Amino acid sequence: MAIVQNPITGRTRKMFGTAVFSKQFGVNTMRAKPAGVKNPNTIGQSTQRTKFSTIVYLIRQVLPLINSVYAGTMKKMSPFNKIVSINVKNAFTGDPPVLDHTKVILCDFEGSAVSNVTLTAQPDQVMNIAWDPNTVNPDELAAALTLILINCDTNKVMLFPDVDLRSAGSATITVPSDWVGAQTALHILTVDYSQTISGGPKGIIQFKAGVNAASVVQ
Repeated sequence: MAIVQNPITGRTRKMFGTAVFSKQFGVNTMRAKPAGVKNPNTIGQSTQRTKFSTIVYLIRQVLPLINSVYAGTMKKMSPFNKIVSINVKNAFTGDPPVLDHTKVILCDFEGSAVSNVTLTAQPDQVMNIAWDPNTVNPDELAAALTLILINCDTNKVMLFPDVDLRSAGSATITVPSDWVGAQTALHILTVDYSQTISGGPKGIIQFKAGVNAASVVQ
């Protein structure tokens, strides 16, 4: 693949003859158009495509949050590609493979996050969430948490931004009636001020998955 900065082609992102132009990480690139595409529909390939489409559907629903978490710290790969790759490889179990939402990773930063997370269903589609703040840093304790609740049956996501402070230790949310009976999995967005990453913000934002899942109750 060649890097192209040409006043004639400009910012084109389409095919021109046998060349295909695109823009990656702010740089115009050019590659040769494939002469042909082999697409045998083997069981392995079909399984891989299903895993890929399942993860892509999930990740696209929270992509703005994931992009804000990585905040331009990645140079050779987009946050979307990184997180999709991690989950296609690690978040499926069984044969045929089924997505295990408690294994889903939305961010691979290491650092301080809430611990001892529990998710408990109550009547009228109410979900109680409890956690250990797991920090004594006053800035982290005063930071608001965002909850990401996933419907494991439909792969749909509900976001609850700034639901409560990390110091609160618990929160209550309500989900739609069409979620009744569905298994749910929880991710909590927290901020870690104890470390930095190259080119990144001082506070590292991290997702922490809840330990258990729960079914929504009518």
